[in-house]
Amino acid sequence: MKKIDIITLLLVVLLFGGVACANLFQTDRPTESIEEKRTLQTLPEFSWENLADGTYFSEWALYVSDTFIGRETLVSLAKKMDTFMGTSFSINGEDTFVLLQSGNKTEDTGDLDNRLEDAFAQLESKQPETNPAAEETEPATAETEAEETIETTEAPETTESETTEDPETTEPETETEPAETEPVPEYDLKLSRETLQLTIGSGAVVYATVSDGTGESVPITWSISDKSIATIAKNPKGGLDVKGVAEGTCTLTCRTKEGNAVAVCTVTVKTVSTGNANEDAAADFMDNGLFIFGDAVYTGGFYSDKNAKYYAQTAAYYKTLFGENTRMNIVVAPVSAVTIDNPEVKKKITDQQSALDKMAAHCDASVNFVDTYDSIYGHRDEYLYFKSDHHWTGRGAYYAYAAYAESIGLTPTPLDQFDYSVINDDYHGSMYSFTKDDRVLAFRDSVEVFMPRKEMTMTITTKNGTTATYDSCILEYNKNYLAFIGGDNPYTVINVPENPQDFNVLVLKDSFGNAFIPYLCEHYGNIIVVDTRYTDLNVYEHLKDYGLSDIIFMNNIEAANNSAWANMYLKAVGVE
Repeated sequence: MKKIDIITLLLVVLLFGGVACANLFQTDRPTESIEEKRTLQTLPEFSWENLADGTYFSEWALYVSDTFIGRETLVSLAKKMDTFMGTSFSINGEDTFVLLQSGNKTEDTGDLDNRLEDAFAQLESKQPETNPAAEETEPATAETEAEETIETTEAPETTESETTEDPETTEPETETEPAETEPVPEYDLKLSRETLQLTIGSGAVVYATVSDGTGESVPITWSISDKSIATIAKNPKGGLDVKGVAEGTCTLTCRTKEGNAVAVCTVTVKTVSTGNANEDAAADFMDNGLFIFGDAVYTGGFYSDKNAKYYAQTAAYYKTLFGENTRMNIVVAPVSAVTIDNPEVKKKITDQQSALDKMAAHCDASVNFVDTYDSIYGHRDEYLYFKSDHHWTGRGAYYAYAAYAESIGLTPTPLDQFDYSVINDDYHGSMYSFTKDDRVLAFRDSVEVFMPRKEMTMTITTKNGTTATYDSCILEYNKNYLAFIGGDNPYTVINVPENPQDFNVLVLKDSFGNAFIPYLCEHYGNIIVVDTRYTDLNVYEHLKDYGLSDIIFMNNIEAANNSAWANMYLKAVGVE
């Protein structure tokens, strides 16, 4: 062996051996990852049982890899490389697709001009396959929706507070008073919530359970200590509706009519701070297209005329392929800078209204391009986007849903008719990972959810091929953006038995679609969700005979103006 080979081998052994020894015997191991927003694996406890079943060594290996020297830096570098290449990456299991302004977003992937031209030519040369199931039914209209309007009544007022009786447990009082010698029963009274956090205009439902041990229903009353902060009303389906009116804290009290059992819930109503409150602050722009303005990180938006044309042509191809009985829709989400009114900042960012208008102009008349801008911009003073994360909130997604529903003749469910809750009031999202700016560590968010009103099942096919079924499309235990449909998965199907089972929608989406999809449960019997980043499923072969009423492309404005998404959507129907 040559000397140079021996020296090279020794250097490699010393390098890797030194790193391995330093990693194995390091004393100050990290316990948390700021980059991934999670607690790292701890040293496993030894037992003969976990040694025998192999878990001890697997947990030890995870412990070493989780606390590897320089791991945080390596994760950051790997993620940046993925982002520059326009690929996805994961933070704490939450997959994203962030496109950097400094990256080359106008690059054509795989000669889309020729591929689209060839694909349309092949369709013209033969009659597209029709959907027998769809031919038997009329196209979906507002009349196909089995939606119920719930009427609510104001709770009667008392001299000190608002009071109402539980509609299910209250029995009419008789005129006969019980004898003085009759013992007063003891009741077990509990509320479904002991604390309730609302924002102004939002609402939630509180339930009471009460028993005297006899199985008989027990009359109860509700009162709110300050109706200028929150109001109450009987919920027709049971429980009590509580709605935030103004910032402050008050007490919701439930008591039996005899008064010997009382339960209380502390109601806190908050205003939501937005970056727009800092109109005098200077915006700090970064090389990656993000900027800090006030107490939030913003995404500026992007438009490419060439790529917008590809995206529109891809939608037109889907319409031609699936046939006249399937409506083709495009729902593009503006990114967070849409909420900014500061003229100095607006001069430096993409005019998203103009960009969306140009995208709409590229669309064929057979494609329904939804105007999301007016609906979202009109509510820009509300909590529409996270301050520490690149996604919109559930509230922001609602206004895009409302615009979509109206565009196809459906009546969007009013926001205050959903059961509302805050599942995390100390959420810290993805933006620190993108900026590495210490100011972002102080930005905190609330994760609001508006629960669908109908029973359903959601079956997810995960990236490793396993399936899991849930009874909701909002998984509150996740406490972050993963609560919405369980995050980004290859294939998800939501079934809502109460809705027409022949009114079905296919959604092809990026992660912005996750918060949008739960609102579709108000109307569709079946919602099929495909994330083309994680599956090579041919959706046309899979669903051509299913009877799709609608197809939706759901992307944020940056993704819709990147040719990678048109490329993936074409591959999803076999156009290589």
